[in-house]
Formats: sequence, structure tokens, C-alpha cells
Amino acid sequence: MSWDIFIQDLPDVPSISEVPADHKPGPIGKLEELMAKILEVVPFGARQDADWIFAVADDIDISLQFHMQDAEQVRYIVAHIHGGEQSAVCVAAILRHLGLRGLDTETSELFDGYSLDEGL
Repeated sequence: MSWDIFIQDLPDVPSISEVPADHKPGPIGKLEELMAKILEVVPFGARQDADWIFAVADDIDISLQFHMQDAEQVRYIVAHIHGGEQSAVCVAAILRHLGLRGLDTETSELFDGYSLDEGL
């Protein structure tokens, strides 16, 4: 079981309820570029297969699954948080570094990590 955050193209609105009904998320970037950027923030991450990064360390247990738009472009990433007290902070750091936002499946609200008080 995991807590999932969908990292995708979301508009700059304060709440998911304010996302326009006609908003269609576009691709968020090229696979290799996104993976490289994430590994800048999470250097202990390990690539698995063509479309996964696993980040496991003290208090962090996350797997990142890349969902493709086409052969190069990523449509969205799912951050599967399996535990670890600092995992949410880690996902927040990834989002900030990528300049993206996420949809928190626990709250059905936007997750950008700026409200977190702790740092990675």
C-alpha cells in the first residue's frame, strides 16, 4: 500500500476545485531530462527498468513511476510513498526542482510541498 502523488502539468491555482474543467494536462518533459533532474535532488535514487526510480534511504521510501505520452515525452509521474518520515519532504523537493505540482491522492488536493516546515 502506498500514498500516491501524481506529478503532472497543473495550472497555478490554489485548489484543485479551481482547475478549469477544460484543462488538459500536457507532457511534463523528456524522460532522460526528468530522470537526470530528479537524480540531482535525490542522488541516492536508483533507476530501475526504463521508467522507474527508487529512492530508499533513512526515513525515505519512494518509487517514482514515469508514464509516457510517447517514446520521449513523459505525461506524468506517480510518486508512490511507501513510508518514511521524510518521504513527503523528498517529493516536495523534487516538485520544486522540476517546477511542477502534484495531485495528492490522500486529500484530493494539490501538493506542491511549500507548506512543509521541514527540509530534506
